[in-house]
Amino acid sequence: LATPPPTLALFRINARRTMKIPTIQPIPAQATHALRQSVLRPHQMLGEMAYPGDDDPLTVHLGAIAGGGAVVGIVSLYLWMSPVKPMPGDWRLRGMAVAPEQQGKGIGAALLQAGTQAVSARARRIWCNARTPAVGFYERQGFTTVGEPFDIPGIGQHYVMWIAVESQPR
Repeated sequence: LATPPPTLALFRINARRTMKIPTIQPIPAQATHALRQSVLRPHQMLGEMAYPGDDDPLTVHLGAIAGGGAVVGIVSLYLWMSPVKPMPGDWRLRGMAVAPEQQGKGIGAALLQAGTQAVSARARRIWCNARTPAVGFYERQGFTTVGEPFDIPGIGQHYVMWIAVESQPR
């Protein structure tokens, strides 16, 4: 008997393992603005993409850098207490975006893992305001929804989500 062809899901998982993830590295806050605007806030001007806390010395900005130096994915993490059951050691994940043509290739997961590692010595928990379409992605990364959905005007429905962080020795 011939073996049946792999299912689409298995093919995607196997194909993802062989894809080369762009280099994840620290970037300046301003290097996040183009993807923030094009992917997350196309209704706003590029000049409106600076977020509170971007220039704080503890804030971490990471970029996925493809061949030729193009930034194809971003994530920022801020020392910022959760609006739900705040506690010391909360870090906010904000402005995570991957260029549409690069989505589904593991770049978002790689950014999230690198961001978690970057703050793990100081973080007890990472939280975010996740857009409804992104909830599944965050759940696959171990995040849990907290509370009821809420609307951010002009952007859409969100959930607070979080994940506990285990400190890693440095």
